[in-house]
Amino acid sequence: MGKISSGAKAGLVGGLLVGVIAGAITYLQMTIFKEEYMNILRETLEEAFEKYGAQLPSGMSLDQLAEMSYNTGRIWGSIGAIIVFIIIGVIAGLVYAAIYNKLPTKSPILKALSLTLAIYVIWTIISKTLVFSMGLPEPKTLPQWFIISGYIIGFIEYALLGATMGALYYRWYVSIAE
Repeated sequence: MGKISSGAKAGLVGGLLVGVIAGAITYLQMTIFKEEYMNILRETLEEAFEKYGAQLPSGMSLDQLAEMSYNTGRIWGSIGAIIVFIIIGVIAGLVYAAIYNKLPTKSPILKALSLTLAIYVIWTIISKTLVFSMGLPEPKTLPQWFIISGYIIGFIEYALLGATMGALYYRWYVSIAE
């Protein structure tokens, strides 16, 4: 298997693994903190109705709409996590294979960790900057510990992606090429 295809394959497998884990975490998190999410949805929907003149669907209460939105978000948030990590994994794997020899350290796993954690830090900064520059509101009523735990979980997910990608790339390309 070639260098670039090994990187893409390692990223795909790592992304799928981490995506499934991230999807499960998203589902569990939304299940455990259902009331917090429901309150946020109710506030957001009430604001949309007041500010934009939106109306409830015929025969549906605000609580029913919030419940439906919550259930849809819980399912699609989990599926979205899988899809996003597969895409990130493949892209990171391609970049990893292309710049493998330029990355610091000799360990393939540490090389991959340095890349995926750099991607995580850059993505976190860019996403926060975009939220502020676009004038989007901060998430409603989320406790600070909830936001910080999200950063910690994200860090762990990207570290797992890097470790998996580095180990697989070593197995599929580096050890054979040596």
